[in-house]
Order: sequence, then C-alpha cells, then structure tokens
Amino acid sequence: MGDQTPCEKLCLGLKKVKHYLAMVSLQFGYAGMYIITMVSLKHGMSHYILAVYRHVVATLVIAPFAFVLERSLSSSHKPIHTRITFPIFSL
Repeated sequence: MGDQTPCEKLCLGLKKVKHYLAMVSLQFGYAGMYIITMVSLKHGMSHYILAVYRHVVATLVIAPFAFVLERSLSSSHKPIHTRITFPIFSL
C-alpha cells in the first residue's frame, strides 16, 4: 500500500468514487434538460416537437458509444436469424 505511485493512488481513488461521480453527472444532466425544457415551452415550442428533438439528441449522443463498445463484442456473438426473431415479433 505504501509503495504506490501518485498515479496509482489517483486511479484507485477514482474507482472508489466512480458511482458517485456518475450520479452527480446524471443530476446535472437532468437539471440542464429541465431548464432547456422550461425555456422552450415558455417560448411556445410544441410538446411533440420537443419530444422529437430530445430523442434525436439522445440518439446522436448515445449512438457513438453503442457502435464503439458493441463492435468489440460483435465478433464473439452469433448473428440472430429470422427464424428466431420472427416468432418473437409476431407475438
């Protein structure tokens, strides 16, 4: 324990508080979205248009993470064929 470098101590400390930092970041995101929503609605934006814009922005933010993080997993997963998916979607 005493022979750790400052970088190792920092990494260990960040691992301990990672969940708390994620929750604080999430709360700032919610607060920012609330402010943007209230300002937009007070200026006369439609609820439906606001919902569409929110989904478009969420897609643009999340899609790169999905492509990058799932690319490494795609080689280990087998593709899903239509004989499996068709019964699921026909329910």
